[in-house]
Amino acid sequence: DMDLQRMSLTVCGLHLGNRERARLTIYISSILSTFVIEGTYERKNEALIADIRTNPEKYEHLFGNVANLKILNYLSECNRMDTTPYYTEYALLKLFDNEILWRECQACGAYRLSQEQFAALVEEFGRGRKERRQREGEPGRASKSIPQRELGLNLLSIRVPKGLYVLAYRSLLFDVKNSCLCPAEEITVCTEYELLEKKQSIRSFLDPEDYGLLDNFAENAEQIKNRLAARWPHESRVDDMPYLIAVGRDRKVDLQKEYDAIREAYAGGKEKAPYPLRAFFGDMTQRPRRRKEYPFALLNQKYNLDQLLAVHNAMKYPLAYVQGPPGTGKTSTILNTITTAFFNERTVLLASYNNHPIDSVFDGLCDLHCHRGRIPFPVVRLGNREKVEEALLYMRRLYEEAARIPIREETLNSNKKKEEEKCQELSRLLARYEELQELADTEDAMDKLEETQGHHLNFLVDLQGRQHENLRKRRKELGEVSMEEVRRLLPEDPYYLLNYFYFASARCVKRLDRPENQELKRMIFSEAENRVQRFERYLSNSENLRRFLKVFPIVLTTCISAHKLGEPEAFFDMTILDEASQCSVAVSLLPVLRGRSLMLVGDPQQLNPVITLNPQTNELLKKRYSIAEEYDYIKNSIYKTYLACDSVSDETLLSHHYRCHRQIIGFNNRKYYNDKLKIESQVTASRPLLYVDIRDGEGSLKNASQAEAAWIATYAKEHPGKQIGVITPFVNQKECINEILKEQRITNAFCGTVHSFQGDEKDVILFSLALTGHTGTGTYGWLKNNKELINVATSRAREKLVVLGDSQNIERLHGMEAKSGPKESGSTKATPGNQAGDDLYELVQYVRTNGQTVVTPRDIRSRALGVRPYGTRTEEAFLENLSTALANVLNGQGRCSIKKEVPIKQVFRDNVPYMDLFYSGQFDFVVYQREYGQGERPILAIELDGREHLEDEAVRARDQKKEKICAAHRFELIRIDNSYARRYYHIREILVDYFKKVNR
Repeated sequence: DMDLQRMSLTVCGLHLGNRERARLTIYISSILSTFVIEGTYERKNEALIADIRTNPEKYEHLFGNVANLKILNYLSECNRMDTTPYYTEYALLKLFDNEILWRECQACGAYRLSQEQFAALVEEFGRGRKERRQREGEPGRASKSIPQRELGLNLLSIRVPKGLYVLAYRSLLFDVKNSCLCPAEEITVCTEYELLEKKQSIRSFLDPEDYGLLDNFAENAEQIKNRLAARWPHESRVDDMPYLIAVGRDRKVDLQKEYDAIREAYAGGKEKAPYPLRAFFGDMTQRPRRRKEYPFALLNQKYNLDQLLAVHNAMKYPLAYVQGPPGTGKTSTILNTITTAFFNERTVLLASYNNHPIDSVFDGLCDLHCHRGRIPFPVVRLGNREKVEEALLYMRRLYEEAARIPIREETLNSNKKKEEEKCQELSRLLARYEELQELADTEDAMDKLEETQGHHLNFLVDLQGRQHENLRKRRKELGEVSMEEVRRLLPEDPYYLLNYFYFASARCVKRLDRPENQELKRMIFSEAENRVQRFERYLSNSENLRRFLKVFPIVLTTCISAHKLGEPEAFFDMTILDEASQCSVAVSLLPVLRGRSLMLVGDPQQLNPVITLNPQTNELLKKRYSIAEEYDYIKNSIYKTYLACDSVSDETLLSHHYRCHRQIIGFNNRKYYNDKLKIESQVTASRPLLYVDIRDGEGSLKNASQAEAAWIATYAKEHPGKQIGVITPFVNQKECINEILKEQRITNAFCGTVHSFQGDEKDVILFSLALTGHTGTGTYGWLKNNKELINVATSRAREKLVVLGDSQNIERLHGMEAKSGPKESGSTKATPGNQAGDDLYELVQYVRTNGQTVVTPRDIRSRALGVRPYGTRTEEAFLENLSTALANVLNGQGRCSIKKEVPIKQVFRDNVPYMDLFYSGQFDFVVYQREYGQGERPILAIELDGREHLEDEAVRARDQKKEKICAAHRFELIRIDNSYARRYYHIREILVDYFKKVNR
């Protein structure tokens, strides 16, 4: 119970020493820290929860922003459950009769503990976290991990040689107050499980077509057991005995501690919170002011206008989004952003979800040379223990190189001045290019409005006439911006810039000799075994980190390892997240927290984050915390969440493609990128597309084709000079191919699932479909529209893409899918001779015909591709900014106002067409004009229409009724596709210009 006047809590307390419970009064101001002891439980105080929900202002001084708090709690809980569980044993397991436990839980919902059992559980769960880590430290586990223990009741396990793979269990929560165990509402399904430090995956036990059964385990339990039993008809592998089990999970970081920093940042109000956090929570409703002009520091002439604009925006704005489709130079853009930041004496943290993209950037920065020799660029690559060990050796090497370089301040100043002189003119040129891009977006938004406003003549005439003419006039004034103009402002040879980097890098590294850095220098040159631990402890101190960044201003690490860098606050001028569309939301906030500005580089059309959280658990958590779709842990990456929540910042599309042969990338360009890619690759090949029809490929393993594997081995041996990548959707086929490659000692080919190839490229890609007579429609349904998999798999090939498949089975599966009912949301429309909603089938036909078939584009919701995603915050942002704009247009006279969610019956006096919707419907926005002495008069309604307005018959019928009501009253209603409403700058200007004309 909470007493807000006395600022106190009345609680039930447990003394851990003598096991006694008592009622206690605790003053909130006296609480130093709190955490939930894993596995414990207390019945919710529903009255208190309801009061907080109804009257949040009463609790604002306690909880800060309640909405943000719920999002953070949800993400923390998802991250906790998105870990690989492992089997652990407790001595207390021997104290329970499992069958009695299960029977009593079914009968009364709880199991009453004896005094001895209660004492044992308190002993287990009551120990401090630090003590338990020391007591239960397991060999091979990360020393920094935070173990959690969870009791559960086994519902289904698979017996394997190394133990019990617990596939499904119901958590048992410890009710300390009432001395009982309470079964959790949800069932936990483990798609991955660890036994003796080796991961087991459900992919090894179930076929892809059966994965969907796990989404509703309670209903499908018997069917799942039967499918598993069919795999081993002569063995007892399925085990559903009601064991009381103990399941362990290891977290690498305590997110609650990190998230506390976000809460503190918001404590003084959202206006004082850093821009990256405000954007994440949808609290940016005005675009931040531009910063000063920063001179560029580009490593070579291999750049285009899109890449320059991306660097430009990253330096000038606190938020910059860069969509980089395959082969468009994401790494080059990041390298030039980092070198530009270094030139302007700004610190940078580059992070990503895994090592591959980080290593690519690190290699590029380590390989900088000028005429004087290798540049000792002050970049440090951190991460796990091995990476830190390498970093210490690398820093020693940098220091030894820098020590031999005499610092010439006059040379530094001279070279820097030469680069800065070109800054203003180049910035003006890019400002023109940026405005041209915005005008193109505005014209696109106007075209979209014209499509839907044909019957609103006043508004349509204004769009088609005056506004279009003004736009064309401005575009003519600006002219075109060419790369030739840009190159005239930048040197062909970056001689002076590299010379500057040579001396500036040495100057940074030499700061190790300063007195305040002696501890750091000793660690770098130490040979002690514990130097890694000492160095990590050093960097975890905020003051030490600030000193470190003066020596090594560029730091690269994984998202999860970013928590080792000081306390969770903004130490870096800029955080860059590479492959952000593969970074999960929860963990990505760790590097985001540590930067004053943020650049996200990714591609939502490529692979999503790898998530093992059970979808059913996710839905329960979303319901528990009332989470909007923008923050859905499974559906979103950090890139998608930011785009959905930030309605004001722009996204740059890297549109120049340099990797694949024109015919290879042609499929992806049409299917996934709205033909926005400019193909500039110079690759030549006699036959870049090849389809190989392999019949009778099935063997004893499901989702594997021995015949395809044999063909791949033969092809690799016949082309020893080529780098060959083999991609397959199925684990069984991957193992089959790797086995034959190993047997035949083939070294120029590597096989993996598509995740192994993200960010990579090969001369030749062999796409092994392994669709056989064993393949069912469930498996094919999972594969056919897996756009991320198909997009990545096909776009890794530079010279040749080979698709291997069994035409007979592909036709069988495609035909069965076509008859199976309505297509999923977002599928493509049918065209003659081309079945809709089957990307894989279209790819096969495209490759078979050497790129001559029609490719139907996907309905892609991507801001940079011309369509912006929609989120629940859109209406608020749109309303606030349009209101502000109107006030400015009308010089603060307040003649116009905008109201949200206005009932139709309040806008009109009579129900002229006699529609039932007249009394129950409402408009999203209504613009009112104040008439002197006559009050307010509605002059215009605005509707933000989502996908459901196209696909849902009932919604379309309601829209038609609204149209008839407005037409009967001769009242203008403007419909805006809510994906375009995210371009509120462009839509706002169109509407504001219209109102300015109306109100003259």
